Amino acid sequence: MPDTTTNLMLPYILAAQAQKHVTHNEAIRILDGLVQLSVLDRDLTAPPGSPADGDRYIVASGATGDWSGWDLNVALWTDGTWLRLPPRSGWRAWVEDEVLLLVWDGLAWSDILPSELQNLDLIGINATADTTNRLSVSAPAILLSHDGAGHQVKINKAAAGNTASLLYQTGFSGRAEMGLAGSDDFAIKVSPDGSAWLDALVVNRTTGSLTGEAVQSDALDSTTGRLLRVGAFGLGLDAGPNVADLDAHGLAGFFFGYGGASVTPPTGDNPFPTLNGAYGLITGNGTLGDDSGYLWQIAVQYGTLSPQLKFRNKAGVTWDAWQTVVATDNILGSVSQAGGVPTGAIIERGSNANGDYTRFADGTQICTRQGLVATFVDAEHCAATWTCPAAFAAPPTAVTLTLDGGAWGASGPASGVGRGDVQPVAGINTNTALSAEVWASGSAVFVSGDTVPLLGVAFGRWF
Repeated sequence: MPDTTTNLMLPYILAAQAQKHVTHNEAIRILDGLVQLSVLDRDLTAPPGSPADGDRYIVASGATGDWSGWDLNVALWTDGTWLRLPPRSGWRAWVEDEVLLLVWDGLAWSDILPSELQNLDLIGINATADTTNRLSVSAPAILLSHDGAGHQVKINKAAAGNTASLLYQTGFSGRAEMGLAGSDDFAIKVSPDGSAWLDALVVNRTTGSLTGEAVQSDALDSTTGRLLRVGAFGLGLDAGPNVADLDAHGLAGFFFGYGGASVTPPTGDNPFPTLNGAYGLITGNGTLGDDSGYLWQIAVQYGTLSPQLKFRNKAGVTWDAWQTVVATDNILGSVSQAGGVPTGAIIERGSNANGDYTRFADGTQICTRQGLVATFVDAEHCAATWTCPAAFAAPPTAVTLTLDGGAWGASGPASGVGRGDVQPVAGINTNTALSAEVWASGSAVFVSGDTVPLLGVAFGRWF
């Protein structure tokens, strides 16, 4: 006969055993530790410092100290010592710090909940399921996320005449539905009351084309809120109609402003009066806050000439002048003006032996100069004359001179005057030339043959 029971390893009281109470108490101690097993933790590899009598733990892998070699066993603190309780298949343990019920499967402690839920009749999550709604969920939101990449929600039906859709309700009364509702064409339906339904959009399963209440019934259907069909108001046509009178034209759409040599040009203010070809015209209309008529036109030149884009507006009875839109062809080039209005490019850049210059269409001009060298005049200063690379309309309003530190070693004073001992200043300025002076400070003095390299910047206007 063995000394312990088969399952819980409780010690037997042997025949003629002395001090039978010891064996009996040992068995009671083990039962007290295992029956309704609840452990404090399952993550410790070493015993806690001050356990209370009756404390139980599932020993984590890699155990040390008094728990060495007890990996995954139950450790019971009783009568001032640790008692090892090796688990047997089927033991259940409540983990108090995780609020989790575990079961020993012979190799590991596992969550007692099943890993699979298959062929259940009903599932209700915070709600009651029924024979129609076999899955019922009451929650602020439902999250369906990917397991590695994409994710699909699939709704399958048995036949083309059946329905596979998403139904949106208010107070369990239908308001919108999308999906395959009674056919294999995808439809979006809406309802004001759950009884009367409108097919807002229907996507033909073969062609992908749209029909429904949200689409124009014909090319001239102007019902508010409907989608345009191909060809509506000139959209999508191979060629728009020609405009007879630009100034009287107010229809919104796409048109030809001029059809070439074989077509009479339109009357009115033509945006491209010398064009022997065609240009597209986009027009639109609206209403200003004062209820006066508001129109706009955009003309696009094309053909053998360089492309141009012009636009104009009309509020009331008079059209504004045509305005040219800036493009890559006229950003850089020669600037010009007539009566204070720019007529050429926006920015002009140039350079010559006297430096670099940049001119802007608003009249601003900036001149810069590298390699300007001031030569010896007397012990107190050196001087240079800077001829502007481009003439100003008037003496520049701001001139800045700085020492060219990069050229100091080659062009600095041979006498050894340092950069900290000199001060460059601008002298008298004219439209075409600027004077530059460099003055010695402190005890520094220039000697004959000294030169000082300078950098110059001048700001002014070219008109």
